Amino acid sequence: MYGLEMKDTVALIRPFTQNNNNLCSVELGGFTLDVRTTQILASALSHCVGSLSSFALKRCDGLTERAMKKIINALRVKPTITNLSLDEIDIDDEVASVLGNALATLESLKSLSLQGDYDMRNGSISSAGMEAISDGLSQNCTLERLSFRRNPIGVDGGLYLAEAIANNSALTLKVLDLTSALYSDEFALSPQGWSVFFDLLHNSPLQILRLCGNNMSDVVIPSMAECLNSMASLSEINLWHCSDITASGWANFFRRLKSNMSLRKCDMYDGNTVDGTGVLAAISSTLCDRTSVECTFNSNHILECVGGFFSFLSESDPAIEFLTMNKNVDKVEVARQKIIKYYFLEDNNLHELGRMDVGLLPRVLGYVDKYEPTRLYEIVRAIPSLVYNHNTEKTTEAKGKRKRLIFCFFCLLGLYCLHKHLICTQLESEDVNLIQGVMFHVQLSALLG
Repeated sequence: MYGLEMKDTVALIRPFTQNNNNLCSVELGGFTLDVRTTQILASALSHCVGSLSSFALKRCDGLTERAMKKIINALRVKPTITNLSLDEIDIDDEVASVLGNALATLESLKSLSLQGDYDMRNGSISSAGMEAISDGLSQNCTLERLSFRRNPIGVDGGLYLAEAIANNSALTLKVLDLTSALYSDEFALSPQGWSVFFDLLHNSPLQILRLCGNNMSDVVIPSMAECLNSMASLSEINLWHCSDITASGWANFFRRLKSNMSLRKCDMYDGNTVDGTGVLAAISSTLCDRTSVECTFNSNHILECVGGFFSFLSESDPAIEFLTMNKNVDKVEVARQKIIKYYFLEDNNLHELGRMDVGLLPRVLGYVDKYEPTRLYEIVRAIPSLVYNHNTEKTTEAKGKRKRLIFCFFCLLGLYCLHKHLICTQLESEDVNLIQGVMFHVQLSALLG
């Protein structure tokens, strides 16, 4: 109900003051509540027997401390309440204390929203109030979503909150929204404060963390990245409008995510013009480190979306390609595709196969050829000496029987690959020579029985 006059509000609420088993959700916003209206509302809440699951107040003027305490206490005895929102409402220390007690006792509460408005004029909680709310959170084991979006909770408030999350091993909190909550004209977390904040969040059960609009700088990057790497469940972080982080800082951030095993989405647009060359290089290196095959295998195969920053890039950019690859749920296959792309599609690398030990080569070819039979055709075409050599002498041929037998299987598979390949392409002279070489080895293997 928005913008209603007092008499209309009373008329709407009064019917619910009797026992009611059907009212599931109440949302009140944008009007003034006086003492009488608040009493009627508290009575209505008390008579919602076993049905009310969601309650929201938003920017309601005239709410006194006494009125807020009555409303919260009426909700405390509701075993069915799962969603509670008190957005754009100033919460003083006494109300925060009652709210903290409610957090400790509400066994069904899943979501709590204490958001401020866009101008950050409505909605404020003091340091003492945040301590009381955090004390309640430290005893809660059901809350999954918590939002202080645009509500300036202060430096101490942020640390109280992080400490409560750290000390409550039973907490199931999945989403924490602190957008513009740890920064204002009056206060800001120092780099040391951010370090403490992230240290407290180590190994937390969070899945989504929103820290948009806070004053983080390059100095904070190491502690933040270390924290994110420790959170096994974290799949999304939002860092929009953290404009104090430079291009160098973002590059450092993504380099430190190479070993991250959970983060799938990172939003980082800051609204300013950023020289993205170094950032792109860092992201590409993190997603596919080409230093060696082992480094490529151990690259980050999880991160699949970097929101905001890539809106102006071409789909053919390597970073975009790697992010797209990472969307495949089979991460072993993602690693294989990256290795094939940079180690088995370039002639210089392919010729290294010719120098491999005969016992290792079948395993390598099998790895390359796992899902794409035509890949073997490309390899054999690049190194025809694997299957055919005009200059082989008889003595050498006799000594190489075992080696050719091992390749026999791959020659047969090569014929299949050629068949599949030549269906779609015209024969070239080198293809004909290759077919002759493969057929020679197939016939030889039959003779050797």
